[in-house]
Amino acid sequence: MIDLSEIPESLKEGENWELLDLDKEWIWLARDGDEVVGFLMACNCHGLAIIWRVKMIPGHGWALGRLLRDFIRDLRKRKILGYVTFLDIITRSEEQALMRILFRAGAKFTHATTLICGSVATRHVGGE
Repeated sequence: MIDLSEIPESLKEGENWELLDLDKEWIWLARDGDEVVGFLMACNCHGLAIIWRVKMIPGHGWALGRLLRDFIRDLRKRKILGYVTFLDIITRSEEQALMRILFRAGAKFTHATTLICGSVATRHVGGE
């Protein structure tokens, strides 16, 4: 299990973690020696891992391949069948790099997909 306090503030910037119930068992850290330089956040969904977020400190993109290998090894140990992810390959360099790595690893790519997110706290949905 990881200690979330190990993650540098620069990696937490722009994230909405205070709104989430993070499962430390599904967060992998990339390291350069003792320094945390990136993370991969995922979750289990009926035997598939959903890669929710990948983020690296600029200049440490080289650690992404190692991080992904560690992630895949752990998925195999956990008997997870595969993974799925939604990537912003336009504005996020880490996700562009992840796409290239996954492509070389034989991942399947879909055509245009729309990701829709909502909150169950919205009052007009589901009634009280």
